[in-house]
Order: sequence, then C-alpha cells, then structure tokens
Amino acid sequence: MTTKSFEELEKRYLATYKTPKEAKKYVDALYLVAQKGTDKQRIAKALYRKGYIYLKLGNTKAALQFTEESLANKSHDDDKLLFQNLVQKGNIFLAEGKYDSSIHFYLKGRVVAQKIGSTRDILAMTTNVALIKKQIEDYTGAIYDFKGTLTEIEKLNSPIYNRLEIANHLGLADTYLRILQPDAALIHTNKGLLKTSPETYANLHTDLLLNRVIIKYQKQQYQQSIDLAISLDTLIKNTEQPRKFVTSYLYQAKSYNALKLVDSAIFQYENIKNLAKIEAFSFPELEEVYYQLAKMYLQKKDTKSATHNFELFEEFNQQKDSSNIVVHHTIKDYDIAQLKEELRTVNEKSTQQKKTVNYLYVISSVLVGFTIFFLILYRRNKNKNKKRFSELLIRMQQLETEKKKPKTITHKTDLAINDEGVVQILKDLSTFEAKQSFLHVDCTLAYTAKKLKTNTAYLSHVINTYKGKTFTAYLNDLRIDTALVTLKNDKKIRLYSMKAIANEFGYKRRETFSKVFKSTTGMDPTSYIKELQLKDKNRRDNS
Repeated sequence: MTTKSFEELEKRYLATYKTPKEAKKYVDALYLVAQKGTDKQRIAKALYRKGYIYLKLGNTKAALQFTEESLANKSHDDDKLLFQNLVQKGNIFLAEGKYDSSIHFYLKGRVVAQKIGSTRDILAMTTNVALIKKQIEDYTGAIYDFKGTLTEIEKLNSPIYNRLEIANHLGLADTYLRILQPDAALIHTNKGLLKTSPETYANLHTDLLLNRVIIKYQKQQYQQSIDLAISLDTLIKNTEQPRKFVTSYLYQAKSYNALKLVDSAIFQYENIKNLAKIEAFSFPELEEVYYQLAKMYLQKKDTKSATHNFELFEEFNQQKDSSNIVVHHTIKDYDIAQLKEELRTVNEKSTQQKKTVNYLYVISSVLVGFTIFFLILYRRNKNKNKKRFSELLIRMQQLETEKKKPKTITHKTDLAINDEGVVQILKDLSTFEAKQSFLHVDCTLAYTAKKLKTNTAYLSHVINTYKGKTFTAYLNDLRIDTALVTLKNDKKIRLYSMKAIANEFGYKRRETFSKVFKSTTGMDPTSYIKELQLKDKNRRDNS
C-alpha cells in the first residue's frame, strides 16, 4: 500500500475515517509515504490523521503522541492544522476524563479560531466547553455558555449553524434535566425539535425525543413516559446507535418502579445489562442499574440475584474511582451503606439457616443434653443467688443501722506517724466517706490524698494500718456497699443501663463494676437487681 501516492491514500482515508478499523491501514500507510519525502507539512498532516484514528480506536496514549508530533512538524503559518491539533488534544483529554486539560485546549483552539476568523469553530469550542461543564456538574457555567452560544447563532441567522444550534438546545435541555427543571428543559427540547426530523439530523432528533421521555418522568407522568419510550423503538433502531436504547430502557424501568410494578422495572433494567454485554460498552447509567436491581431483587427476597448485582455495582464503582472520569449520579452514600448492610444481614441469616438445616438432626440430641445441663446449672445458680441475696440483705441491714466508729490503733510503722496526724487523717476519711466522695469516677489514691491534704504514702499507710486493707480494697468496699444499699432502696436506679449504674458508683467501665461487685458479693449486679425486683413483686402480690 505504501507504493500508492500520498494523495490517493489520503482520499481513501477520507472515504473510510468513519470506520476507524478500516481507516487505520490507510492512515498508517499515509504516514509512511509522507516520511519518505521532505515535506514536513505532509508529515504533520499524516500524524494528525493518525492521532484522530487512534483516538477513535481508544488508544489515547498513541493518539496524544501523534498529535504532539504533528504540532512539532507543522509549519508556523498553518493555523488550520494548529486548530485541528488543539481540538484533538482537547478530545483526547476528554476521553481520559482530564476535564481541566480538555477545557484548556478547547479554549486555546477558540483563540486560534478567532485568529482565523472561523465563527463556526469559535461557537463549536464554546459548545464543547459547555458540554464538559455539564459533565463535571458546573451547571451554572454550562447554562451560561450554552445560552451565550445560542444568542450568537440567533444573531447570525444562517442555516449553516442549524446543527450547532440544535446541539446547544439539546445540551441546555439536558443540563436543566440534571438540575430537575423539566419545564425549562421542555422549552429547549421543543426548540430543537422544530429544526429536526427523522430525515434531518436524525440522531439529534432522537435524543431530543428521549429528553421528552425524561421530562415526562420528572413530571411524574410515568405511564406517558413509558408509552413515549416504547413508541421510539423503531426510530432508535434506524439511528443504528444501540446506546440510545439505554435511556429508553432506563426511564421505562424508573417509571415502572415509581408505579410499583417491580417485575416490569426489573425486566427493563436487565435489558440494559444485556445491551451492555452484547454491544460490549460501558456507560455511567450502569451504576444505577446495578444498584436498583440489587434493591429490587432484595425486595423480592431473591438474595442471590441481589448480592450478584450489588457486587457488580461495587466493581463498577471501583473501576470508576480508578479512572478520572466523573459520573453523575444521585445515589447517596447512606443509601449504599444501608443496602450493603441489609444484604450482609440477609446473607448471614440465609447461611445460618442452611447450616441449621444441614446439621439439625445431628445436633438435636446434643442440644437437648445441653438444655438439660444448663437447666440444672440455672437452677443451681438460682438457688445460690437466692442464698447469697439473703446473706446480702442481712449485710445491708447492718450497713443501714450500724454507725461504725473509726478505731485508733497505736502501732509502730516504718513511717514516723504522730498521733495527731493519724487522728486527723481518720477524721478526714470519715468526712470523705460521709460525703461519698469515693463515688467520683476519677477517685484514686492521689485524688484522695490531695483532697485530704496529705501525701499518697502517708494516706496509704494509714488506711493499711487502721482500715486493715489496701486503698483499692477500701475504695471498692465503700462503693459496693453503697451500691447494695442504693439499688435496694432506689427503684429508679435499677432501670439505668449497666454502664450508667457503674458510673453512678464510681466506675468508668461496666465490666470493672461487674467484676468487683461479683468478687465482693458472690453474685453479679444483674442477678442482684433481678432478686430485688422479684422481692418487690412478691411483696406486692402478698399485700
């Protein structure tokens, strides 16, 4: 093929560029033929065309390389090729989801178009920027640019701008739909439709009609939205762009869902999945498709299908996050987390049920044996608790009636303690106990020593000598004795959570409280409270 002339290869390229796979062989040959000569302008033009085809084939890295080389080889006065390469760089960055870079090169292209004096290209670049702003959810900026372009086109009043005018009406209508303003969207949809028909600008005409489907949905005219979408089937087929069916199926599904026709909604969402599989393309709407299918299958108690679609949803999001492409969606993170949790719960329950069924006959005898064992154990513990509770009642009676006097014991110790100091410490401890300062959650040896205006070593020695126990044991005994009496006499405190009860008696953690309570009394606080409540009930029944 490289034996053919540059002009002949370029002619074949121009005849096939709409089918990139076929055009690639001509554009590769075109570049090789250009390299044989010394005309750098030909090389630059061939490189631009290679960049265009490689971009269409999805190889953005190669496309950018060829475009950069074209810019390096072009003559300084060829503003047309400069404009084409700048626009192509904008298109490459757009395909990679690098929207800021894309806008930058479209704007540079617009400057060159102004220099050339090409009004059409100036307006086309503004339209491209507006489309990107819409994609990145800068809706105010997009509306401003679309409207500005339409104003300029109206001033020009020439049929050569019809396609661009329709594209701006379509872009403006889509922007209004994204911000849920269907009335404004309808105005621009209708203006666009006035200039199109199935014969002229068929693709734009179909897109505008699909806008009407969305408008009907947003206005909650669900059945009308479904009927209109169905009526467009033949028209969409004639465009030979299966991607347009996605919008049709999506809004049929959303409308059926709004009408509580779950099976019909599922059918249309599955149509979208099948279409994506057959045509081997991906699109942002798949996120919503997977999410809604997961929700609806869960609603129908089809856990397997629900889980499968949620996994597809998460996989889609991971792929989206790994790229720079912005996906417009309305699914809240809270809703996603809630659905995930529901699926986890249902799957765990289902797994547990299967295990239960599989092992039911094997473990039934073991369960019976354990039941009998625990019943005996429960009764034994119950009897023990009753006995301990009776002992505690006697202890509480003593606590409530006795007024213990501090004992002063003269005793030689390692510390030089004078009698007056001991008397003062013991007196202060009596006040400390009377005021129940020991119930403070931050009460420690250091805290108490500071409160009694002494040092920790001195206080510790006095307590060990005259109370006959360590400070920790002394503190725990005071707290648990107070807990026993208070819980007995104050029914309101019994209703607190165990953590709140622990805090009430000086413990930061309920586990610590329960452990100390049981080691001191022989029963846990929950059992003690139950015994108190049972005693109160029996008293009421007998009265």
